[in-house]
Amino acid sequence: MKKVLFTVPIIFLLSAINPFLAQATFPGESIVFGNRDQSNEQSDEALIKIFNLATKKDYQQALTLIEQRLQSTPRIATLHVMKGLVLNEIGEYLHANRALNTGLSIEARHPGIQYGFCGIYRNLGMSDLSLQACRVAEEMHRLSPEAHYEYAQTLIATGEMKLANKSLSAAAELNPNNTQYHYQRGMNFYYLNQYDAAENSFLKALSIDVNDVDSSYQLAYIYAAQKKEKLAKQQIEKVLQIQKEHPKIQSAKLLLEYVRKNALDKLPLKIIPHDYHVGRSKSHYKSGNFGLALIEIETAAKLKPNNLQTKEILIGLSGFLLRINMTEKAVKQMISIAGETDIITAKGYQELGDIEVLKGNLPEARTYYEKVLKLSDPNGIARQTLDELPEQVAPNTTPLQQTEVFIHPSIALNRKGELFAQYKMYKRAIAIYSLASRIRPNHLPTMLNTATAYYNSENFGKSISILERLLLSHPNHENILVHRILLAQAYVKSNNRGKSLKNIAIAIKINPAVKTSIRANPAFEILRDMNEYKKLTQ
Repeated sequence: MKKVLFTVPIIFLLSAINPFLAQATFPGESIVFGNRDQSNEQSDEALIKIFNLATKKDYQQALTLIEQRLQSTPRIATLHVMKGLVLNEIGEYLHANRALNTGLSIEARHPGIQYGFCGIYRNLGMSDLSLQACRVAEEMHRLSPEAHYEYAQTLIATGEMKLANKSLSAAAELNPNNTQYHYQRGMNFYYLNQYDAAENSFLKALSIDVNDVDSSYQLAYIYAAQKKEKLAKQQIEKVLQIQKEHPKIQSAKLLLEYVRKNALDKLPLKIIPHDYHVGRSKSHYKSGNFGLALIEIETAAKLKPNNLQTKEILIGLSGFLLRINMTEKAVKQMISIAGETDIITAKGYQELGDIEVLKGNLPEARTYYEKVLKLSDPNGIARQTLDELPEQVAPNTTPLQQTEVFIHPSIALNRKGELFAQYKMYKRAIAIYSLASRIRPNHLPTMLNTATAYYNSENFGKSISILERLLLSHPNHENILVHRILLAQAYVKSNNRGKSLKNIAIAIKINPAVKTSIRANPAFEILRDMNEYKKLTQ
C-alpha cells in the first residue's frame, strides 16, 4: 500500500505546481479606447456600455452590442479592438485575430492593438509575435498593470522567469492589491529555486486575500518539501477549510498524507525547468489550450535540445497544427540527434515527406518517403503513400498557404487530409481524417470529407454508411444539398437506383435550381431512361 501511496500520487502533487496561466482582467480604458483627443469615444454611451459589460465578463452581451453597432458604424477601430479582446477571452482566437487586424487597418496606432495581439498571438502558439507585441504594449502602457502582466504571461510560457518577474513587479507596484501578481511571482521564484523569495510572495498574496487557495497550497508544498511539517499542515488544513471544489483540493489531501506518514523526503523540492514546461504543455493540451501547449513544449525543447522524447512531442503537436516551418526545423534537429539508422529517423523522414506534399513539392516528398523505406516502415505508411503519390502536381491543385493558421488539431488534420485528397491520395487522406475524428468525433467537415474520399476511391458502401449516419446527427446542416447529391451518387454506383432517386428528390426539394447540375452529372447517366428520374429533373 505504501508503495502505491508514495509513487503514483506524487504525479498529482507535481501537477498542482504547474497551474495554467490565468487570463488578465479585461484591460482599462486607456488601452481599450482610441485617442480621446481626436474622438468622442469618452462620451459615447454605447461604447461605454460595451466596455462595462466586458469588464464584468458579460462577454456574450458585449459581443451582441458590438455587432449591432458595427452595422451602422463599421469604421470605429475601438469596436474591432473590443471585439478582438472579447473573442480572445472566450477562446475564439482566430476570430479575435481577424477582428484586431480589421482594427489595425482602420487605426494602426490604436492603443489596444498591440496589447490585444500580445495575448492573441500567445493563444495561437506564436511566441515570437506575442513577445514582440507584448514589448510594444508594455512600453506604450507603462502605467497599466494589465500590460505588464500580459507580457509576463508570455515570458513565463517561454521560460524567461527573471524577466517575467520584472514585469510582475511593475504590475504589483501599480496595483499592489492584486493577489495574482504576487502569486505568479512566487511561482516564478519557485521555478528559479529561490524558496525564501517564493515564500514571501505567497505570504504577500495571503496578506491581501487570506482565502487565496493557490498561494496557501504552494506554501504548503514548499514547507512540506523543506520538512517544515507544522507549517505545511497549517496551510493544508487552511486550504481544505476554504473551498471544497477547488482544483487543488485533491492535491492538498494527498500532500497531507505525505505529512502524516512522515514521507516528506519523497517530495521533490527543486523544479526541473524542462520537466516543468513539459507538464504545463500536457496540461494545456488536455484543456484544449493548444497554442499555449505548443509554446510550452517548444520552450522545453530549447531547454533540452538533445531530448528526443521532447522533440517528438514538439513535432507531433506542431504537425497536428500544420505549423510546417516549426515542424520541419524540429524534425531536422531530431534527425541530426538520432542518426541515420534509428526508427525515429524514419518517422522524421515520413514527416518531412508529408511537409513537401503539403507544399506541393512532390519529387522532394518522394525522395523522403524512399528514405523511409530504406530505414524502417513498420506500419506501411511510406509504402502506401508512395503507391498513391503522383509524379507531378496537377494544374488545379493548391498547396498549403503559409497564411493559414489552425488552433485545433482536428481542423488542421482535416485540412491536411484535403490537401492529400487533391492529389487523389485517398487512402492516406482517409487515414488522416480518421486521426482527426479520433481527436474530435463526429466533426461534420471531417466526416463529409471522409465520405467523399471513400466515394472517390470507389468504396461506395463506406461512403453511404458515413453519409447516412451523418443525416441522423446533422439532418439540416449547411452543406446538406451537397450531402444529398453525394449520397444519391453513391447509391446509384451501388446499383440502388431507388434510394438514389429518393435522395435526388430531396435535393431538388431543397433547391429546385439543382436540377440543371443533376442532369449534367455523369454519375446519373444510368437513370436517364427512368420515368421517375425524368419527372424529377424536367
